[in-house]
Amino acid sequence: MKLSTRLMLAMTALVLIAVGAVSVTAYYNIGRTVVPTGLTQLALHVKARLSGYESILRVVRNEVLSTRSLSAHQGLIRARRHGGIDPQDGLSEEQWLHHVTADYVAMMGAKLGLTAYHLLDASHGGRELIRVEREGAEGVLRIAPTAELTPRDHDLLRSALAVPDTELYFSPISFLPPRTVHGPAVPSISVAAPLRGPAGEAFGALVLEYDLRPIFERIREALGSDTEVHFVDASGPYLMNYKGGQIEQADPNRRWQDDFPKLAASLGDKQGTATVFTAADGQQVAAAMVVAPLSSGLRTGVIETEPFNRIMAPAIALQNAGLTVALFAVIGAVMLAMCLSRSLAGPVVRITGAVDEFSRTGQLTVPSGLSGETGILVDAFVQAVGKIERTSAALLIKSELLDKIIASMADALVVIDAKGGRIFANPTCVALFGAAEDIGSTRWRQKYKRFLCDGVTPMPEGTSPAERALRGESFDNVELGIRFADQALIQVAASGRPILNADGSFGGAVILYRNVTALRETERQLRQAQKMEAVGQLTGGVAHDFNNILTVLTGGVEIISEGVKDQPMLARVAQMLNDAVDRGADLTHQLLAFARKQPLQPRLIEINAVVTDSARLLRPTLGEKVDIEARLIAEPWPVLADPAQLYSALLNLAVNARDAMPSGGRLTLETGNVMLDEAYAEQNAEVVPGPYAMIAVSDTGTGMPAAILDRVFDPFFTTKPIGKGTGLGLSMVYGFVLQSGGHIKIYSEEGYGTTIKIFLPCAELAGPAPAVTQAPEITGGQEVLLVVEDDELVRSYVITNLVSLGYRVHTATNAVEALAMVQQGLAFDLLFTDIVLGAGINGRQLADEIRALRPGLKVLYTSGYTEDAVVHHGRVEAGVRLLTKPYRRADLARMLRLALDGEGMAVT
Repeated sequence: MKLSTRLMLAMTALVLIAVGAVSVTAYYNIGRTVVPTGLTQLALHVKARLSGYESILRVVRNEVLSTRSLSAHQGLIRARRHGGIDPQDGLSEEQWLHHVTADYVAMMGAKLGLTAYHLLDASHGGRELIRVEREGAEGVLRIAPTAELTPRDHDLLRSALAVPDTELYFSPISFLPPRTVHGPAVPSISVAAPLRGPAGEAFGALVLEYDLRPIFERIREALGSDTEVHFVDASGPYLMNYKGGQIEQADPNRRWQDDFPKLAASLGDKQGTATVFTAADGQQVAAAMVVAPLSSGLRTGVIETEPFNRIMAPAIALQNAGLTVALFAVIGAVMLAMCLSRSLAGPVVRITGAVDEFSRTGQLTVPSGLSGETGILVDAFVQAVGKIERTSAALLIKSELLDKIIASMADALVVIDAKGGRIFANPTCVALFGAAEDIGSTRWRQKYKRFLCDGVTPMPEGTSPAERALRGESFDNVELGIRFADQALIQVAASGRPILNADGSFGGAVILYRNVTALRETERQLRQAQKMEAVGQLTGGVAHDFNNILTVLTGGVEIISEGVKDQPMLARVAQMLNDAVDRGADLTHQLLAFARKQPLQPRLIEINAVVTDSARLLRPTLGEKVDIEARLIAEPWPVLADPAQLYSALLNLAVNARDAMPSGGRLTLETGNVMLDEAYAEQNAEVVPGPYAMIAVSDTGTGMPAAILDRVFDPFFTTKPIGKGTGLGLSMVYGFVLQSGGHIKIYSEEGYGTTIKIFLPCAELAGPAPAVTQAPEITGGQEVLLVVEDDELVRSYVITNLVSLGYRVHTATNAVEALAMVQQGLAFDLLFTDIVLGAGINGRQLADEIRALRPGLKVLYTSGYTEDAVVHHGRVEAGVRLLTKPYRRADLARMLRLALDGEGMAVT
């Protein structure tokens, strides 16, 4: 389309819009004035209709009251009471009936609206005594002969007799049969008044029928054919309708509130209202209603409706005039546009060509010879093009940088629109959740299962990060678990923020998912390590105190055994006590092993030899149902460990494996060399990266549930029946391995078996550890000893044994007391002290203080709890003699002689 044509159309459209806007504005402004005025006039018309109807009711009321007051009625009543003759006037009942009839005829002759008079006899079931009525098209009066007089409506008679003498009964509007064959039904109303004797007794009722056609005809003449008028009972029923230019009988079963609900709502408790509503045919209708209590005693209303267009007629006329003006304006605009377009089209066409070339080639050729507004336009366009090019280049750099940043993010980023559709996802998100368009779909939900942060409970509907983000919520670090198919659970922390449009409405959301799986696993391992450390501290303390008690019991049992060895019965009891004490000592050693507080005697060992010896010793222990297989590496790395404790650990693991295979199976002992790297150490806090020798014990037993794997090393935890295990076997293994600087790992699957791997750090080649000196026979002495022990029972036990061995003894309950005795010049040959003492100074510190005063002091330490000054990482320091609790008299004597005689270091 040419520019000139477009200019012409634009000017024409502008004129049309302006004229149309003026016309529409005027139409609605006038409409806002016309509508209230029209509704007010309609309400006045309705009020006039109701007033006209009320005036007719008053006329009828006055007519009935006037007729009832006729003296003939009283004469008739007196004649009836006195047997047919009026004692006052001497007239008979028949004569009075003629008088009454004549009065009725005279009154109806003067008033054409009266259609019938009835005089009903109350004593004969409502039989008519008199009936005067109009008949035919001319309304000729007719007196019904006696033969035609019949009983009338009993309800009418009862209603008339029920009202007080001062009141009248008004019937609803009824339609009487037409007076001619093809005539319309006659709308009328019946009004009844009671007739009573002097004593108030009921004689009968006077009934007047009144023709309502005159009042309704006057209403009809004032209305159009599309106007409707309804006379209604305010409580609901219709009384009479005027529709389509005809007066119609109302349907008593219909309620005006159902047909005009908006009008009923607008009326409320008011006496009148007017409104506009949409009819069932879609047309707008104006309606007004007035309600008032009438002379009939009935609260009556009049509803009048007319088309809304009739009220809006002035505004419609203005609108039509505006259309005519618009037509002439368009013709003028077309002619003016043709003239202007020719003068403007040339330069604009040249500019348009330059812009089109720029859009296609990116090269701007500036048209020459342009001046005025077109020249300014070209200069402005050139400047805009330069600015756009510079801005586009800057935006391109920023966009590329932003894309690189988002693509390199370690966290998953996803953007959703207001309907939940995924419109962007970075590569991390795609790797974690799949393609952006699939996230959240039914197919995606079938593959990816969502759980709460415990990794077990399915996430309830409506609580996922995406669903919360769609509700406009902001949230941080909401943790959940996601599992793809049968893969491992991934734990993520989600944070979300809403994206708002320029108008403040919700436009979408951005959600960031951070993979916290490794962090949560590290936290779990840290909590497990802290728990095991706390339990170890508690266990070591209990074992220390229990060792003190066992030390006393051990000495007491030995003394008892010596005293009753010639009494067999008591000797057996003493032996039972001795066995119980030994079992208690074993228990404390196991607890100390778990707590990593037992003194180890490490030496350089070769794990293949230990595994081979263990396998040979285990065959008779495990029985014929268990096959033992050893898979040994050719050249295992040497380790520095306590061989006795390692043998014990393998025995515990093998016995547990046997118990897990009640029907038999295979036990596999395997060795290997393993390098544990930094990545593995990050997942296992107690591991130091480096070379390790590995011993694996595997069985084909029942396996263990995943839920209890974190508890298997807890002391006293067991899956065996009550009485079948102490729950200390794996705890002892765990403590020994960690005390040796190693690492232990358990793998188990229900129904398939269990594998426990022990990793011991590779040792540097060194000479073997000193061998333990064999204990000679019990030998005492006569030296002087200083004994420092804070436990009263143990102190008494030690003194008793030392005196029995021939030694002279001085005692102190703590380090402060012992130092005071030394400073006072106490002479003694050896210090025998407990490691753990009160008063803030331990046994090692006490020995150092005394050596400062007496160089060359000989010392023997004792302890039931070895995390103290003389034990470094569970290994006894060179040159230190330690007697571990509980100990027997023979151990005490041997260690004293070693310390006094200055022989090599030993531990018992």
